[in-house]
Amino acid sequence: MEEKCVPYPRKGLYWLLTIPLLFVYVLIAAYLWTVGIGFFILYCLLFVFVSFFMSYVCVYWECSYVGKFAPCVGGFCLPSSQIARLWKKTKRSKRIYNLTLNLAYLSFFGIILFPVYFLFLSGFFYLLAYMGIVIIYTVLFMLLICPVCATRHVCPGGQSATALQAYINRKRDHQK
Repeated sequence: MEEKCVPYPRKGLYWLLTIPLLFVYVLIAAYLWTVGIGFFILYCLLFVFVSFFMSYVCVYWECSYVGKFAPCVGGFCLPSSQIARLWKKTKRSKRIYNLTLNLAYLSFFGIILFPVYFLFLSGFFYLLAYMGIVIIYTVLFMLLICPVCATRHVCPGGQSATALQAYINRKRDHQK
């Protein structure tokens, strides 16, 4: 991990990108409440699952953000770095890591994909707007947040962002 990345240097930019997305989550949760309490509860539980499972991943990666602000994508696992303090002294296991990582990503994609059906039912425009927000947020996050994150070398999203940035730089250098 790079020490110059701790504390995270673009915290303001992170919040500028993430707060509108958090608002979208709240709107979706409110809408799911009107559709059915079970759907609302399941959606909310996905956030809890991501936070819990990513906390073990944080410890396994020896993340330098444990107990501090962590610039995680979508704000899904902001509590993870705090929960990770509970795991800090536990023996790390590759098997448990693989399990928690897969469960975290399953929950992560659940948060993104679960509302799609309901948004489609409410109107195709809502689905398009949601997908647009998710795509724009993801691209901006990968271009602006990931490049200065201390875990970019172990995080799959950070590795993708690093590869994307290298590709963009090669294209730009080639055009000169």
